[in-house]
Amino acid sequence: MNETDADMGAVTETNGDGDRPWTLTVAAGLFWLLATGLVAAGAWGLAQLATGRVDTAEGAVGVVLLAWAAALYYWFLGRRLLQRRDVVAQAVFQALLWLPVGYYLREAAHPLLGIGAWALAAVLLGLVLSGPSRRAVGFGERRPFGETE
Repeated sequence: MNETDADMGAVTETNGDGDRPWTLTVAAGLFWLLATGLVAAGAWGLAQLATGRVDTAEGAVGVVLLAWAAALYYWFLGRRLLQRRDVVAQAVFQALLWLPVGYYLREAAHPLLGIGAWALAAVLLGLVLSGPSRRAVGFGERRPFGETE
C-alpha cells in the first residue's frame, strides 16, 4: 500500500507483511529458535574449552565453529522465509536431517529427546510444505529458464 502525493507520486512504501501466512512465521521462528540453541551450544563448548574439560582443544574449537556456522545458516533460512523467498527445498532438507538425529538420540538412551527431534522434523515439514507457505513463496511455480524475480 502506497501513500501518494499529487505532485510526487508514491512517497511511502509499506511492507505487505499482512500477506504472510502464519505458517511461514512459525517456521521462521522455529529455525531462529534452533539457531539460538546452536549459538548457546557453541558458547557452552567455549566454556568447556576455557575450563579445560575437553580432550582436544582443536576438536572443541571445530565443534564450536560448526555449531555457529549451522546457527548462521538456520538464521538465514528463518530470515528468507519471513521475506517470502523460495527456500522451501533447503528448509525441507534441514527438517529431514532431524530424523536421523532423533534416531541416534533414542539409541543413546535419550528416548524423549529423540521423539522430540522427530516431532520437530514433522512440524517443520508440515509448516514449510503447507499450501499457504508454498503459495506465499512461489514454490512449484514454473518459470522459464533464466527468468529472475
